[in-house]
Amino acid sequence: MSKHTTELRTSTPGQLLALMEQAQAELGSLQFQLANRQATSTARVTVLRHEIARLKTLLREDQLRRTS
Repeated sequence: MSKHTTELRTSTPGQLLALMEQAQAELGSLQFQLANRQATSTARVTVLRHEIARLKTLLREDQLRRTS
């Protein structure tokens, strides 16, 4: 487990949701820039997609922990 994931596990669900919203907004903006050929870094798209998946996983784990 990476250091970043360990830090995220100590965050509250509200903080995780806020981080996910920021990442999704940045991803949308970056995709728009790529479509208009304004951005040059395509690697950031992959990083953001992985980050969003990580946040969704942590939110789901928290949800399952609370229900059981």
